[in-house]
Amino acid sequence: MCASMLAISAQAQTRVILNPACDEQEGSIVHLVKVELTDTATILHLNLHCNFGGWSGTNNYIEANGKRYAFRSGRRIPTMDGKELKEDVEIPTLNKAGETGALLIKGGEEPFVEGKHYTNTSQKDSLILHFEPLPADVTMFDVGDDIRNVSLVETKKEEFIADSHLLVMPDATPEQFFDAVAAMFPGKVVFIDLWATWCGPCKHGIIKMRSVKEELKSKDVVFVYLTNESSPEADWRSSIGSIKGYHLRMSSSFWNKLPCIIDCSGIPQYFLYDRNGKRVYHQVGFGDGSPLSFKEMILKALEEQ
Repeated sequence: MCASMLAISAQAQTRVILNPACDEQEGSIVHLVKVELTDTATILHLNLHCNFGGWSGTNNYIEANGKRYAFRSGRRIPTMDGKELKEDVEIPTLNKAGETGALLIKGGEEPFVEGKHYTNTSQKDSLILHFEPLPADVTMFDVGDDIRNVSLVETKKEEFIADSHLLVMPDATPEQFFDAVAAMFPGKVVFIDLWATWCGPCKHGIIKMRSVKEELKSKDVVFVYLTNESSPEADWRSSIGSIKGYHLRMSSSFWNKLPCIIDCSGIPQYFLYDRNGKRVYHQVGFGDGSPLSFKEMILKALEEQ
C-alpha cells in the first residue's frame, strides 16, 4: 500500500480518503487515488495503466464486515500527458521487425459498464466507480480481486495538520519522483530523507536532526520522509507520530526503480531542494557532522531566491 493523506470533507455525511492504496499486478498499475464515502454511494477514483478487463468482470464489488456491496455504475475518463483526452488519437509505432504501424487510443468520456471489455494503451486512464454505500462504522474494506485492504482511519483535521502530514503519491516516473515531491511545496526549501523503520542509522539521523528542525521551524523549509513497504505499515504509522514533517510510504517495486536506489541501495539518503525546485545536494549516509552541514546548506538555500 502507498502512503495516504486523509482529510475530512466539509459535508458531514461525506468522508474523503486520498490515495489509500497502490497495487501493481502483472506489470499493470492500479492506483486508487481517492475514496469517497457518502450516504448514497461509495465512490472509487482510480488511475490505471493497464488493460481494463479485470475491472469490467464479475469481481467489481466491495467486501466489508463479511458482506459484499455491489458495483452500480461508473465512467471512464481517458487521459494523455496528464490531460483529459477528448478525441481519438493515433500514435505511430515501430515493432522489433522494423515495421511501422499505428496505435489507436480511444478518447472521450464513456460509461463504464459491468461486463464490457475496455482497452487502454499508453495513456493513464481514470475510472470513477460507484458502489452500494458502505455502513458508517466500516474501517476496512477490500475491493474485488485487484486492490485490497483499504484502511479508513479517521483523525481530527487540526491534529493532522499540526502533527504529521501523509502525502499523496505524485504522478511521476521514478526519474522524476524527487523533483515531483519538491514541487508539492512551491517557494519552500525541501529536505528529503529516505529511511526505514528497521534502519538504525536512519533513525539515528532523524533523532540527531530534531534540534536542527526545531531551530528552523519558523523558516520556509519542509522536511519530507520517504520509505517503502519494507517498513511494516503498523510500525511506520506508530513511528511517524513522533517525526514531525511530511510522510510517504510507497510500493517497494517503485522504490527499487528510483535512480538513487539503483545506483546505491543504502539508506539513509538525503536530498535538498531550493525554493525554485532545483536539487542542490544529495548525500548517502549520516555522519557526525551532518546536522551542522545540513543546517548550513538549508540556511544558504533559504537565502537564495
